[in-house]
Amino acid sequence: MPSKMRLSKELIRHIAAALSVNIESKGLAKYDVSRDVITTRIEGVITSNMLEEDKLNKDVEKLLSAHEAEIAKGQMDYRKVFELTKQKLAKDRGMVL
Repeated sequence: MPSKMRLSKELIRHIAAALSVNIESKGLAKYDVSRDVITTRIEGVITSNMLEEDKLNKDVEKLLSAHEAEIAKGQMDYRKVFELTKQKLAKDRGMVL
């Protein structure tokens, strides 16, 4: 079952469209295909990246749940441990967050 993404498909589409217009209007790229094709590609990249990060979050949660008692004993801030673990896993996987 796919996880619920933080941004709606409509919002991702809106962001992708705005990026494609902005990139072209600032002269950063000249498109050989329609702007709609570029928007769809950007939308795909954003969606893929968000799904990858969702999977990373789940993997971090699994790792930390195995050490929940140790984290509680050490009176460590779960959020901080989560973020540090996430950064480490992301680096190991070659992800840029």
